[in-house]
Amino acid sequence: MNYLNFKPTEKNSLSEYNLEEIRGWMIDRMTQIEVKIDLVIAEYFQPKRRKEFDSIILNSAILSMGAKAKILRNVSGFDKNTITQIQKISSIRNAFAHLPLSENIEINIIEDKNGKHINTEINLTSEIEVMNSSGELKVQNSEQQVLEFFNLQKEITEYLNNFNHS
Repeated sequence: MNYLNFKPTEKNSLSEYNLEEIRGWMIDRMTQIEVKIDLVIAEYFQPKRRKEFDSIILNSAILSMGAKAKILRNVSGFDKNTITQIQKISSIRNAFAHLPLSENIEINIIEDKNGKHINTEINLTSEIEVMNSSGELKVQNSEQQVLEFFNLQKEITEYLNNFNHS
């Protein structure tokens, strides 16, 4: 049989990724976070049939990330700010996974006091609509959203790795 051999990326910086790779990277990081969240929930409830609980109840096709965040709100000792961060990172992930980016160009013509052209500044920005947890759509700078996602996933992952499940 011919199996696919997926190799880990050799890229060292987010700036080395193209848009499709950024989208995939975000989905991968959210999957890793969701696995850790599932562990917190399962450890909290300690179901007798753990394998079925994990594969059926916590299945993302059945229990959304939003629903899991609501469960975490009721897990004693789980930081409420981290839940807010999870909701924010989920919104960013969903925007990049499902929506197109829009490119905007801003042209500033700089003139002296007599109206003579001195310089022209051209700014190109990439934007995306992100829906927050309240259901409001906001246009955001794509690059800033990628950086916010990167920082949030580091903080959330560190918190989840260190969360005391007892």
